[in-house]
Amino acid sequence: MKIKMFSSLMITTLVLTIALLAIPVYAQNPTPPSEPDQSWNPPEDSGETLMRPGVESKSSSMYYQPPQPSIPPNIQSAYFIDESGQSRTQFGDEPFYLVAHTNSSGFLYIAEYYTAESRHLPEWLVYRYYLDHAGAWTLGPFCTEPFEPAGKHTWRLWLFSSGQWAQASTAFNYQPYYRSTSTPPVSAPGDWGTLQVLIIAMLTGALGITTGMLIANRRYNLVGC
Repeated sequence: MKIKMFSSLMITTLVLTIALLAIPVYAQNPTPPSEPDQSWNPPEDSGETLMRPGVESKSSSMYYQPPQPSIPPNIQSAYFIDESGQSRTQFGDEPFYLVAHTNSSGFLYIAEYYTAESRHLPEWLVYRYYLDHAGAWTLGPFCTEPFEPAGKHTWRLWLFSSGQWAQASTAFNYQPYYRSTSTPPVSAPGDWGTLQVLIIAMLTGALGITTGMLIANRRYNLVGC
């Protein structure tokens, strides 16, 4: 009996071990630095490629890249646009896009920072996403999430190319759209409210019915005499 129980336990342990070994282990991306202006670069050759769901990258222009690998990478500009292509620095609950101009291909990283009052930790929006040529890249659409903190949102960008790093920052202000709640009108002193009118109407009706019954009863008594 003990031998059978021991064999069953060994088989169960072996099955669990095989199942655990079969689970893929993914490299965890490092946490962004606590401040957007902190001197820090992501690890060069580690981490999983990350792009926020629903976000796509489109190249709106391509730059000629001369064969000079010694030129350091550079994020020449980064700014936000709305769906009509207008550059903006303030958004509500609406889709928006990031436009980044780079002078080389490379791996792109983007971290988002919130105001200190929101107590939201920085998070990765894009991690180790490869841009295959130099030029203007449009990434989006980005959309606000439920309970998105209002105020200034700072995006820090990194570009890694040929063993060198480039950095840039851009920001926008987020103000959510609040729906106005309708409130019932308040009656001024001396005005008749709906409930008051309804009560008076009910009392008037009851008085009329009572009066009618009294008159009918009196007529009946007179006829009876």
